[in-house]
Amino acid sequence: MSRLIPPYGGELKDLCAAPPEFPEGGVPQNLPCVTLNARHLCDAELLLNGGFSPLDGFMIKADYDQVVDSMRLADGTLWPMPVVLDVSSDFAASLEDEWIELRDAEGVLIAYMQVASCWQPDKTREAESVYGSSDAAHPAVDHLFNRTHEYYLGGRLFGVSEPLHYDFRSSRFTPAQLRGEASRVVSRGRVPDAQSHA
Repeated sequence: MSRLIPPYGGELKDLCAAPPEFPEGGVPQNLPCVTLNARHLCDAELLLNGGFSPLDGFMIKADYDQVVDSMRLADGTLWPMPVVLDVSSDFAASLEDEWIELRDAEGVLIAYMQVASCWQPDKTREAESVYGSSDAAHPAVDHLFNRTHEYYLGGRLFGVSEPLHYDFRSSRFTPAQLRGEASRVVSRGRVPDAQSHA
């Protein structure tokens, strides 16, 4: 039996493990595409590799509302902040299919998203509940009010490729890799030497 504590929420999510179940005919052509900014890309990476377990995608409205109101997901799991994909009103209005593509700034396909929720949030409510202020002098509030699009999308992610990093690649461990290394350390009863991380 593992001596490691269980992952938060009870299960370490791997959103690259299962391919999406598209309708008959395979991958739909010409899916709507969201180009992820740096913040979106960071959130997507943590969702895909399990860093945001137990989330299996960007929050749907039910989870978002509970997090804003009580810092908990809809199932009662403690969660401090919304993790949502913001899009423009034009993009939200154009959605006709439940599937979209998420790509990085270079056009690399990172994930498919099965959209389950699309809504226009009350950003003042979100700011006051999450940050304790609606004053744009607060940098997070300023970002929310001035650099976040009008609509939020929520839904499950299906990973295609992890975001590529050119810096410190050998030190970028996923949660699963860290748990594997911790299991080996525990089984040996000692801390590994520095060479094992090279």
